Amino acid sequence: PTESAGEVSRLLRADHNNEFVLVAEGGNRLVGVATYIREPKKPDHAEVAFAIADTLQGRGVGTRMLETLAGIARDHHIQTFDAYVMFDNQSMMRVFLDSGFEVERRLEGGIFHVVLSLAPTALYESKAAERSQSAATASMKSFFEPNAVAVVGANRERGKIGSEILHNIITGGFSGRLFVVHPRASSVDSVPSFPSVTAIPVDIDLAVICVPCASVSAVVDDCIAKGVKALIIISAGFGETGPAGRALEDEILGRVRAAGIRMIGPNCMGIINTDPAIRLNATFSPVTPIEGRVAFSTQSGALGLAILEHVQQLNLGISTFVSVGNKADVSGNDLLQYWADDPRTDVILLYLESFGNPRRFGHIARRVAEKKPIVAVKSGRSRSGARAAASHTGALATSDAVVDALFRQAGII
Repeated sequence: PTESAGEVSRLLRADHNNEFVLVAEGGNRLVGVATYIREPKKPDHAEVAFAIADTLQGRGVGTRMLETLAGIARDHHIQTFDAYVMFDNQSMMRVFLDSGFEVERRLEGGIFHVVLSLAPTALYESKAAERSQSAATASMKSFFEPNAVAVVGANRERGKIGSEILHNIITGGFSGRLFVVHPRASSVDSVPSFPSVTAIPVDIDLAVICVPCASVSAVVDDCIAKGVKALIIISAGFGETGPAGRALEDEILGRVRAAGIRMIGPNCMGIINTDPAIRLNATFSPVTPIEGRVAFSTQSGALGLAILEHVQQLNLGISTFVSVGNKADVSGNDLLQYWADDPRTDVILLYLESFGNPRRFGHIARRVAEKKPIVAVKSGRSRSGARAAASHTGALATSDAVVDALFRQAGII
């Protein structure tokens, strides 16, 4: 509302214990606010309120904010949310009823008093997992099913990484539209070329970035301005090189996430989708695997190359292949959720050097392993292996005992 200065001022003074304020951002705009205020006479209760931008209502923003705010409230010993919903506010009522929490509601003078127990029920856990998987699957489609791809950093000189990726996309028979970003050429290998991503006259789903590390930030900004949905950053020189590289990686990741873009890498070798309807080989691998039923994610590009060569010798087919590199954004958690319902994948292979969120990985893997076998190799189990992993993807060593227990509990082979 126009007269909201006082309310904004109050929210900015929240102590984040008895009063907590959560905001949602999209495209550098504020698109949602969720708050709770602890009830003084019943400290395990809090009144909760939400405001979601009209254009984003019905798209899961309120539900996601409720999940997040509930987790924060539980950490602050709040067990129950009270909400007051106008009789005709069906969208907000649907958020509460579909959350999976135990819900009571009673009509009080044209306003519904809604009481939510924040104890995570089996229904809540199931619904939250379904929502997470649905979101992850949707966000991966721009990588695996793009209509238009731009390769930034390719030229006519074979042997260069960008040129090899472009060559593989062309010879693989990619079914979508392909473009090159080059400062001077009008075409590269008969592919239309433009001086920037923003200069390309069609929408771009996926950009593959193969420029020197120092130029990546500017290219990412160009992709954000264009509205590109997904990025693969092949370029190295980030978190695997030390604190300065990590700071640059974090800075780029912050801008990418603020723009609502997903990112694979940096410091990776790309992705492959053998689906005959897509035929995308956006890697610099000299080997293109045949179509098959096995999905493969690797944190090591070198091992990925070796495995692709080996499966070719075995005549073993791949459904999709992903080299996640430093996995600043997209990780094994996202890929597991995508592959869980992928009709072209029967078996999932993982080569892991680190875990971003072991608890979340365990929850997701346990659910996925009920449907499809997950076969994993965890490297860095020796001192020299841990040093090697840290040197090329910045991976941090995890205790063997922890990894063994995690795999056993999740049903991973």
